[in-house]
Amino acid sequence: MFSLSNLNTAAIANTFKNSQLNASLEKLSSGSRINRAADDSAGLQIATRLASSRSAHSQINRNLNDGISYAQTADTGLQESAALLQRMRVLAVQAQNGINSDSDRAALNKEFNQLKNAVNAIAFNTEVFNRLPLVDDNDLLSSYVSSLDDVFTAGQTTSMESGLRSIAYIPAGSKGISISLDSFGADDDIQVFKTNGEHVIGTPLSDGAWGVNDINNANDIEDSFFLETNGYQPNATYDDSNLSTSGVSTHNGATFTFSGDGHPGTYLESLTIDETSEPLIISVVGNGYFNITVGWDSIGTQGSNPFSLGGVNITDSNQLGVGTEYISLDKTPATMTTLGIETTSLETQTSAEDALARIDSALEEIGESRAYYGAKINQMYSAYKQNAIMNENVSAASSRITDTDYAQETARLTQSQIVEQASVSLLAQSKQNDGQVLELLNASAQ
Repeated sequence: MFSLSNLNTAAIANTFKNSQLNASLEKLSSGSRINRAADDSAGLQIATRLASSRSAHSQINRNLNDGISYAQTADTGLQESAALLQRMRVLAVQAQNGINSDSDRAALNKEFNQLKNAVNAIAFNTEVFNRLPLVDDNDLLSSYVSSLDDVFTAGQTTSMESGLRSIAYIPAGSKGISISLDSFGADDDIQVFKTNGEHVIGTPLSDGAWGVNDINNANDIEDSFFLETNGYQPNATYDDSNLSTSGVSTHNGATFTFSGDGHPGTYLESLTIDETSEPLIISVVGNGYFNITVGWDSIGTQGSNPFSLGGVNITDSNQLGVGTEYISLDKTPATMTTLGIETTSLETQTSAEDALARIDSALEEIGESRAYYGAKINQMYSAYKQNAIMNENVSAASSRITDTDYAQETARLTQSQIVEQASVSLLAQSKQNDGQVLELLNASAQ
């Protein structure tokens, strides 16, 4: 006969089986063997660590892809530079021929100089992730032209010589700039340019201040003034479409107030700028001496170059601290200066011979740089494949710990369902027997 304690024991057993049944259903529906810490505390800890490692390996592969893109872009730029140098070499060989006259070599030299400028343009325009892999840090604008606050002391008058040069640059973000000029009877004029060659403030090229410096048209200013040593981009082109010769004007959000060229009535000029939104180059063009007084409320971030400096380190390991590994990608400068061709020309037979020797050296240097990037690309591809294998293995290990074994869990579910049905039947039978005993006792009492 079943007692009350037997009934309670059966109820507790049935509750436990219901719990097992629910756990099996949860694992089968979620596909995960560990849905809470109580399912497998040790396994959960290991799986969490493996999940962190798996995410890191995925990010490392993205890092390596970025590094491959950096190297490929740099290599493409060097390939174009090599093609230009090959053409320059052909011109140098042609210029060595004794049959050429001086005018013939002058014609060859014009193309030669344009190709040199194109080499520089490639170096400065090969940009990857806001970096310049083909430009040495010393080739940046701030290395050639000093900031306004480095050249002048605010409020103090400085005597300087005018000419075809940049006297200072105003960093982006500078506020309350004021410039006063006294040229003592000479026609020296304030000129303001952007680094791309846009003429913002000053006098047109037809003015005498330019003429005394042999600047009469856009070609003259691009060849003689728009130089990197004056702070201009290698591909700078003259643009006076927005030139302001006097009055108030706005350029890219900055407000300029310019007195204009008062020559011959007066030789005093003044310029104020409320705030610069980009670096500006200041020149005083003419052929004399002048006094200049400069003031400012604040000077923006030093350096006009918007690019990050130095090489890059590509993450190659999932280790932390001392064990962290990187694939280093150093810069490979390929400007006129770094390649040693800045002063080359084809004006004479001797200079053509010198140019040929320098071009051969430059080609060799570019070949070494391309080989460097090729080796780095192969290294990163190898690291990518190794990291992908590790990621796959870590994912497999994590899966073995956390994923549901459907065959095993289905068998457990079936077992739990059978036991549950048997328990329900047993409890029903127990209640029926207890009822029969009570009926017999009641009959006897009567």
